[in-house]
Amino acid sequence: MADGSPRTDTSTDADTEDKNFHSNGSLAIADYDGSEKSRDQKMLRRLAQNREAARKSRLRKKAYVQQLESSRMKLTQLEQELQRARQQGIFISSSGDQSQSNSGNGMTVFF
Repeated sequence: MADGSPRTDTSTDADTEDKNFHSNGSLAIADYDGSEKSRDQKMLRRLAQNREAARKSRLRKKAYVQQLESSRMKLTQLEQELQRARQQGIFISSSGDQSQSNSGNGMTVFF
């Protein structure tokens, strides 16, 4: 099986293949490490984004709760004012009725 090619030395061919394997293997390892680093970086970036989104969500929730509490306080004040106005209205109308019945004319109601 003499083919007459210049590369008949098997040790040289084996050495060349061995060098290619090592260089390709280290490239594959480097690529693997690079892709693993890339995955780690993506994961860390996602975690950081998630933390930031959670922080913003907590701030939005806090602002919303404060707005609700403020609205509740305003509503409570309005209800109290309405109750006072109703009580005063009843008192005014009852006192107006009494003055009308005492004086006999409607002039005192409009003073």
